[in-house]
Amino acid sequence: MFGGGGGVSAGGYGNTNEGKIIAAAFMDNYNGIVTAVNGDPSLQRSVGSLKEEAAKGGATKAGAVYREGDVLVPKIGNVRMLAQPSETAKAVATLGRGEELVVIGSEQDGYVNVQSAAATGWVKIVLLTKR
Repeated sequence: MFGGGGGVSAGGYGNTNEGKIIAAAFMDNYNGIVTAVNGDPSLQRSVGSLKEEAAKGGATKAGAVYREGDVLVPKIGNVRMLAQPSETAKAVATLGRGEELVVIGSEQDGYVNVQSAAATGWVKIVLLTKR
């Protein structure tokens, strides 16, 4: 009983002055988004389907992207800083939660090259967050 009445009243709302204003605002917003996407090539897809785009682009990398000079902190305590970007590498330091690190190099195999107050080495990207 309530479902049928709710649908009827919502349909009639579009004929009121308030409903017309809201509909016009939605349409204006939509037109603004379309204009922005058409004017920015980086927001446009270059292939016909998502499947084609995935095949064209190869594998996607997960995780955050950091640049030289970014200040990072470990998400948890006791994070190991390693001598090389490998799980089997020797640990050069153990980082506390919130200890500041500066990105000094590139990313490699899921690790980022960083420097702390005490050491320089590699830390897993997934264990870090930007400050």
